[in-house]
Amino acid sequence: MRLRLARLTLQRRDLDRWAVIYLIASGLYPFISRQPPSGPWPRLALHAGLALAIWFLPPLARGSRLGAVRLMGEIYLPFIFPLFYSEMEQLGLVFYDFAHSLDPWFIELEEKLFGVQLSLVWSQRWPWPWLHELFEFAYFSYYLFSALVLVLIMTSRRLAPPERWTALRAFMRDLSATMLVCYTLYTFFPVWGPKYFRAGPVTVDGWIFTRIMRHIHEHGAILGAAFPSSHVAATLIPWWHGWKIAPRSRPWLTTLFVLLAAATVYCRYHYVVDVIGGLLLGALILWLGENCGEREPRLPRPRAGG
Repeated sequence: MRLRLARLTLQRRDLDRWAVIYLIASGLYPFISRQPPSGPWPRLALHAGLALAIWFLPPLARGSRLGAVRLMGEIYLPFIFPLFYSEMEQLGLVFYDFAHSLDPWFIELEEKLFGVQLSLVWSQRWPWPWLHELFEFAYFSYYLFSALVLVLIMTSRRLAPPERWTALRAFMRDLSATMLVCYTLYTFFPVWGPKYFRAGPVTVDGWIFTRIMRHIHEHGAILGAAFPSSHVAATLIPWWHGWKIAPRSRPWLTTLFVLLAAATVYCRYHYVVDVIGGLLLGALILWLGENCGEREPRLPRPRAGG
């Protein structure tokens, strides 16, 4: 029993601990608000249940001999990100209301830095449907970028199988840390973004991906999740890991990443300051993960005869 508990403890990652801390803390945010929303207890119960599951199930899965189960033990947290994102609809208003967002400060800062609000004037000066469609495609690629890099890591011929798992864990560590920091910042420092605060959507026409993104944002966009840009920060992470693992993929990874970052501004999803913040956050997480991240644990060996 002690050996099993020791193995379970050593299979537990920092990202499991971060997720548990985030779940408990975000479940308690409404209780310390000046105007608590109605019915916070069911949300807290959900968070507590998820925290308990994360504390035990991923470590158990990582010790499985089945590759698929082991894989899910490593990559489970991004599957919970949609829940975290959807909760920003309430958490983003726990400490601020719409009238007191930080958008005016960001608009003033952007105008001081660039002389204009680029998220407004860019699409007005280049009102080309083909460019709008290209940028909306790039913005949409955010939902696939990490999955593509995951495939590159797990199919890499440059890495031996044990090295692939090590690279995968480093990737998940950095991606998870980035998104959890973003969700925390969105709660305490909500910024709506140019599209929702004043400017409205881009009036330039487009085609397939323009309509796809319009549908997504009409039915799933959350206010207050603009700074830093999670699209930029959470795409910088797979871009960097893909850059290291798959040199032949560097051209298309880099092209797509640059287009995505530009799309956040052209399509009025973010201020330029949000993009800069996303780059800085992603770079900081990568540095911390490389220099301060946890090392591979050594599992205890059973005693002879025991």
